[in-house]
Parts: sequence; C-alpha cells; structure tokens
Amino acid sequence: MNGLERNRTTFTREDGTLFLAAFDHPQIYGVMNGLEDPLAAILKIIDTDIDGYILNPGIFSLLDATVVRSKKLVLRASLGGTMMGTTFSDHHSIMVSPQQALDLGADAVLIMMVLGGSSDKESMTDVARAIEGFHRLSIPVMVEVLHADYTQNNDPSFIRNGARIAAELGADFVKAFYCEDFEAVVAGCPVPIVLAGGPKEANILDIAETVVSAGAIGFAFGRNLFQHEDPCSVVTSLCQVLRG
Repeated sequence: MNGLERNRTTFTREDGTLFLAAFDHPQIYGVMNGLEDPLAAILKIIDTDIDGYILNPGIFSLLDATVVRSKKLVLRASLGGTMMGTTFSDHHSIMVSPQQALDLGADAVLIMMVLGGSSDKESMTDVARAIEGFHRLSIPVMVEVLHADYTQNNDPSFIRNGARIAAELGADFVKAFYCEDFEAVVAGCPVPIVLAGGPKEANILDIAETVVSAGAIGFAFGRNLFQHEDPCSVVTSLCQVLRG
C-alpha cells in the first residue's frame, strides 16, 4: 500500500460512505445567502455527522485546526470565472499547486472539468496533469464534470460519459449531478461517485435515496444545506438515508 492508496481509503468512512458540505460557491457567486459568514456556516453543522467540507483556499487559511480536526477538508483547486461576467468560461484553470494543498492541510482536492464546449482538449489536459501532480504528493483528487452549456448538466448521457472520462483521466472520486437512470452512471464509472447537490431542491431526500440505491457513496451538498432554515436537521435526515 502506498501513501495515495492509504489517503484515498481513509478519506471515506470505514463503511465507504462520504458526506461533504460544499461551501465553495462564493468563488463564483461572491456573497450568498447562508454563507455571508463562512466560518459561522461551518460551525453551524460542525457537531453533526457531516464528514467534511469543500472550501476555497482563502477560507482554509482562516480555519481553526482544533475545531475542524475531526472533519475531512477538500480544497477547491480550480477556477473558471464569476457570475458577474457576461459569459462563464468553458475552461477552468488550476489555481492551487500540490505543495499549497499539502501546506494548507487538505485531505483531498476538487477540480472542475468543463466538457461539451470548445475547450475539451485543454480542459482534459489540464485536469490530467493536475491529477498527476497531486498524486505525486499522495493527495486524492475529486473531479466534478460540468457541461459548457449549464442547462445540460442533468443530461443522462453527458453525466454518464463525463463521469467515465474523469475516471479515465485518473480521478479518485467523481462528483456528478443528478440525472435519470443514475444506475447507469454508477455502472459506467470505475471509481466512487458522490452526488453534487446543485440548486436548492424541495425533494432532496428523495433524490438522495435514489442515488444511494443506485450505488453512489454519498453527497456533496451546498445550497441544500447552507440555505436551509435548519441545516442540522437536513444533515441528520440525509445521514439517515446514507447510512441507515
């Protein structure tokens, strides 16, 4: 067993499940309802069974290590512009080096890969090279696949093929949006899949049950947590779905 294999194994719970709070949205949106104070949002659910958080580098540097010591910390390592522009980039750049991720204490990194636009080759090349670099320091990589046309992010064919492409490039975990026939997405991907939450959903528990039954190992939810009136209760309900 090498360092990467060990870190990949210990990143999830002993039962193989994983539930992350994705609080990295402000990199794109700026100030958001529920995340006006990022540290307060983190603390609000710190005593739940949430396994960890996805955060941007600047928030990592503000964390109190004694408070988050029992949580997994995933560092968002790519950027693609903001919602303040007239267009959103179909090519996300890698903004974090492997050494920086190590220095910040990241348990894993998250990289966005945009496909279906005019920059597929560049996106795939950057992601493959980034994965190789992070793996050299035994840092697991989660890849989230996005469509260049955001309205297509729930297309079953795109989700299935995008997840497989991420795995083929070396991703240790894939973060995928919900779609119909999620069983086919899981069946076609040789690495564990975590459900990406997307916009706030009224039926999030039903969606969670569906993907867990399909074989997903867990969730990475953001707006469905930090914009919920009682985030602790929804975390508890989702943990029940995931772990019984």
